[in-house]
Amino acid sequence: MRHSFSLHHFPDAVMEIDTSVWTGRTSLFKDGVKLERSSEKGKPFLAESDAGELIKIYPKATLTELTPALEIDGIKYCTQTKLPWHQSVVALLPMLLIFVGGGLGGGIGAVATMLNVKTFRGSESPITKYFKVIGISALSYVLYSLVAYLLIKMIER
Repeated sequence: MRHSFSLHHFPDAVMEIDTSVWTGRTSLFKDGVKLERSSEKGKPFLAESDAGELIKIYPKATLTELTPALEIDGIKYCTQTKLPWHQSVVALLPMLLIFVGGGLGGGIGAVATMLNVKTFRGSESPITKYFKVIGISALSYVLYSLVAYLLIKMIER
């Protein structure tokens, strides 16, 4: 999942962050060039400012967002705007499967939640977004029911 944002440390640069949903690895790009990471504690990205100084950019994972915040000189910068509270609540509805289906429900719910957040961040109309998110949530419950049913039938044999 790659998207653009801006940092006031690099006013004329196009910054992009790419985070793998599966591995959690993050890559940071400045004007299309992938930034190297240091091997020191926290593994910061290294970027050169317009003045020629080396700036260390630390990725900081956040619980409610799919992309990490970036920390420069002790100040955290969000790489995406936060979802409104009501969209966060609706996006998290599939995670209720964890209470019903344990690990299986939690896994399916987590994937559906990530899809919901990605949908809310899309460029469609708000009505379309909500219909898609409700559909994804409903499909997650149907998928859980189907997989749980098939697992039970396989165990009974």
